[in-house]
Amino acid sequence: MVELKDKVSVITGGTSGIGEATVIRFAEEGAKVVFCGRRKEKGEAVLEKIKEAGYPGEVRFFPCDVSIEEEVEALAEYVKNEFGNCEVLFNNAGVHQAGKLHETAPSDWDRIMGIDVRGVYLTSYYFIPQMLEKKYGTIINMSSVSGLLGDTEMTAYNTAKGAITNMTRCMALDYAADGIRVNAVCPGITRSEIVENTFTSVDHAEEKFKEAYPVHYIAEPVEVANTVVFLASRKVDFINGVNLPVDGGITAHTGQPYMGRY
Repeated sequence: MVELKDKVSVITGGTSGIGEATVIRFAEEGAKVVFCGRRKEKGEAVLEKIKEAGYPGEVRFFPCDVSIEEEVEALAEYVKNEFGNCEVLFNNAGVHQAGKLHETAPSDWDRIMGIDVRGVYLTSYYFIPQMLEKKYGTIINMSSVSGLLGDTEMTAYNTAKGAITNMTRCMALDYAADGIRVNAVCPGITRSEIVENTFTSVDHAEEKFKEAYPVHYIAEPVEVANTVVFLASRKVDFINGVNLPVDGGITAHTGQPYMGRY
């Protein structure tokens, strides 16, 4: 079933991982997609893959760093000129860095906030006016289970994702009367370049994550992408202001130890 046929859709951070999987799923659904990323060669490779697959959607790649206002403004102009006003925005672009607060240099803190928070602000700032013109739109922000609960040694990342969690609620309230819905996906551990680097650099990391999650496996990017397609569908227009965990049940757990049957 084609849920997003001809929907003008923008996906940031679409050159790898969840972003790439979502670009492909939107193309499968027949959307008109512009995706962006900082790595031009990666974007062109994704574009070629989609063209070879022959999906019904129309897809374009636009190089863009979402933390730079001029580039986001140019992205918005490109989308409007190419396809018309944006109807679906997936704010996916983000970076990650581990470390306690005193181990996080100011430059690293600013980089994470610049992309993970300012990037969502800037893309929303420039695309919401297009949605207001159409009197319709849906925005899906990329948060995380780390935006719902705390993690050890990830202060900057958790702070950024916590900001997105509450930004999502505020945006949903502000624009509901204008026909614009705003939700967020909050994935747990999902295969990506960053995750794979962790698995190869930290002893037994993959096994530890599998053990921690009730489902005992690592999510594939398409599992999160399918959730984004769901939230973008007009069939769920009454879902608004939700931060939806896609996490194999890990946030359902109090964290208390299993004591066995007693």
